Amino acid sequence: GGLLLSALVGVWLWRRMKRAGLLSEEQLLALAPQGLVTMLFTDIQDSIQLWEQLPEDMALASDVHKEVMRAAIGQFRGYEVSTSGDSFFVVFQDPKDALDMCFQVQRTMLEAPWPIRILQYEGGVPEDSGDGGWLWRGLRIRMGMHLGKPKPEPSVANQKVDYFGPPVNLAARVSGKAAGGQVLLSEELYDKLYLPNWDSCSPLKDAHVVDLGMHTLKGIEKPQQLYSVIPTELKRRTFPVIQDVVCQYCKGPMWCQRCDKDPTEGQQLPVHRTLARPGSSRPSSRITPAYHRPSSPRHGEVAVTRGIRLSRTFTQ
Repeated sequence: GGLLLSALVGVWLWRRMKRAGLLSEEQLLALAPQGLVTMLFTDIQDSIQLWEQLPEDMALASDVHKEVMRAAIGQFRGYEVSTSGDSFFVVFQDPKDALDMCFQVQRTMLEAPWPIRILQYEGGVPEDSGDGGWLWRGLRIRMGMHLGKPKPEPSVANQKVDYFGPPVNLAARVSGKAAGGQVLLSEELYDKLYLPNWDSCSPLKDAHVVDLGMHTLKGIEKPQQLYSVIPTELKRRTFPVIQDVVCQYCKGPMWCQRCDKDPTEGQQLPVHRTLARPGSSRPSSRITPAYHRPSSPRHGEVAVTRGIRLSRTFTQ
């Protein structure tokens, strides 16, 4: 009796889905990226303040932002998993598509039709790049990506596939370290995009790459190597130093192994100090120090990693 009832219920549900045009779990999975995928999280910098201070303008700007995002997602074969407020969670089968989509959004946002008061607030004021284009203009979108194998879970009710597991959490934390107008990559994704010969076929050939060193991420046990990548024409953009918890004794990050004391004891001091560029009193807002890394260059030197010239300078 129980088996017959279950069979009847199953047939009824199948007929109802068919009439409603709903896809089955198998059909949903067939349309979504699976296996090794690139997970992207995005958000608008200062969105809470903007919604509080300029609600009407922000409503219009939010529509522009979503239009730009969804056009790029479709163009580069992304799968929009979810949106929450002004943030997006998108998954790509091909990591190159993910990178191209991010660059497309960063470029398109500079030409978008923003409300005039969005262009008048501190973070949205237009700034010339010096070569006939814009360096900054309008809303600033922070982006962070990671490569991994999350668990896909289809939902017939929502007609969507969601993703779960540690890779998703790591991607979200990488995004949380990004500043507006910046794209951050995990080491796994960077290694996937990197080509040893650095020739014209490299997905990063049009990118300005900065090695940001190792950083602690909330809820992630091990420190993570992060890379900042932006289109070459936007390389004059500067970003705040990434905020890390540091050892109270040697002021190194919490993963420091040089200090002979337990860095987890006592108060956890916030942030690395803002650094000055060599020969200048002006602080650098985009360079993160590589404390206690034996392979790191000394003050003023340029790091060369895997044959790529990276603009990292620091003081100890």
